[in-house]
Amino acid sequence: MVHSGFCYLKGDEFILTNEEKAELAKVQDHFAVLPRDPYGQASNRYRQFSRYLLIPFAGLLIPRPERTPTYRQHAAFNDEAPDLARQFEAIPGRFLSSDLIRALIVHDFQNSPFDEHSLSLPFEVGLHFIRLQAEPDKPGIAVPNRLHKDGEPFTWIHLINRSGVTGGENIVTDNEQANVLCEAILNSPLDTIGIVDDQVWHQVKPVYAEAHVRMGFRDVVLVDFTPMVAKPLEPRLEP
Repeated sequence: MVHSGFCYLKGDEFILTNEEKAELAKVQDHFAVLPRDPYGQASNRYRQFSRYLLIPFAGLLIPRPERTPTYRQHAAFNDEAPDLARQFEAIPGRFLSSDLIRALIVHDFQNSPFDEHSLSLPFEVGLHFIRLQAEPDKPGIAVPNRLHKDGEPFTWIHLINRSGVTGGENIVTDNEQANVLCEAILNSPLDTIGIVDDQVWHQVKPVYAEAHVRMGFRDVVLVDFTPMVAKPLEPRLEP
């Protein structure tokens, strides 16, 4: 990730315990009941979102108690929902406390190339459950539907389910968007791409229902990390 700005891992590189395999099956089943994304009714997109507080030097990963967490991206990162405070249904607590999900977060954090100063800070961790669903003549479309940056320093994409769809290629380019560094389809559970936001642009293309399939889907867990830096107070000017 340091040199290329991304990494690509196959799912079988993750060695799961029997308990984690059972938890993965529960997460896979849960995607069937995700609520529709209220900010893309025509996009056939479903999602939930939650956050953690991560204090790496203390070994703490604590879910934030938010019923309807808000996710905002600057227009420069997402011009399809510019500066909009999007509210999503929270991920159920049983998954936030899952050993599997926590292990994925720890894996992603340990393999993100943070500088030494950042490791002395607390972090906000975003956890996104996202389904792109496809039906005949109705693809599943990500947001934003173009090459983009997320605004968080590091983002990891873990495939959970894929069935009955074509497309959904993950594209990673250099910062000039002139050279494609990676074009891959995540096919198997836990196939993974990690992104260094400063170094690359990326996108996932729409998914389409396979011929003679009534409904297909592509499910991913996204994990992102942002250092929590206090904003210093500005001096108050006398009138």
